[in-house]
Amino acid sequence: MHRESSATSDALIGAVIDKRFRVIQYLGSGGVGHVYVAEGLRGGRKGPRVTVKVLRAEHQANEMLRARFHREIAAASRVTDPRVLQVHDAGTLPNGLPYFVAEHLVGLDLADTLSYARTLTPVRATRIAVDTAFALAAAHASGVVHRDVKPENIFLVHAPDGRELVKLLDFGSAWIDGDPGGTGVGAQGAGGDPKPQALKDSFRLTSRRSAVGTPEYMPPEQAAGELAEPTADIYALGVVLFEMLAGAPPFVGTPAVVAERHAVERPPPLRAGNAALAASTALEIVVVRALEKDPDRRYGSAAAMAEALRDTPEGRCLR
Repeated sequence: MHRESSATSDALIGAVIDKRFRVIQYLGSGGVGHVYVAEGLRGGRKGPRVTVKVLRAEHQANEMLRARFHREIAAASRVTDPRVLQVHDAGTLPNGLPYFVAEHLVGLDLADTLSYARTLTPVRATRIAVDTAFALAAAHASGVVHRDVKPENIFLVHAPDGRELVKLLDFGSAWIDGDPGGTGVGAQGAGGDPKPQALKDSFRLTSRRSAVGTPEYMPPEQAAGELAEPTADIYALGVVLFEMLAGAPPFVGTPAVVAERHAVERPPPLRAGNAALAASTALEIVVVRALEKDPDRRYGSAAAMAEALRDTPEGRCLR
């Protein structure tokens, strides 16, 4: 998410949404929406702060992006795990733009964290990977495959006792069981169903066989347009863990080159990018298994990967 100040993005400052939230700050913008901080209104008194995401005005007529926005609401609303961003409400502003209200997070995403630190200690990387794996396990149990697990979508916050906690974000690319087009039709407060053509376009964009996601973190079968399965998220998390330990993803380059390398090359040794890495052999084995080309050779579930991580020397330090 990047910061951009404009008449459009700042127009909501001071606005009251649904008589329950007053927008007080503009945080930044992603590819689909603007993000704000709002405070709850309770009988004239200030309530807890929340985050409000609003579809960008220039996308209002783009039915595919509107569908993606609704899909993010529908997918995140299905998953109630505390490691996943919690969506509280959704609706439509008077100007017709859809929005949703979520818990307010203070911290940094993993991408920003790595931009400062480049690598993390094996214990910290293991803790983040364990929590992310359990978040994915909850999503999979709810019939949701994330399909865009990457550092930008892993947010790190600190609990009052100082513990670092993970929040999995951005389900805009998710595949949702029972909603093959992924439009989120029928999600509460979604602010109106997308039009029929949007359903067709969204199905092409996010059907179970669509190649959506970020190339550096995308497994070979996802890039090839094969069925979206939970094992795709396991592969992506393996790439994230590799990056936390080695300082970069295993494969970089243009999207086409990266996709080909994921399909045919073995990942380089972790120490090729971080000669000073002090990770255990057991942790390296977890990374290697998560990055298997054949989905059937990866962990059978995200929960199984989490338990494998907890059984490493680094993971035992977390108990």
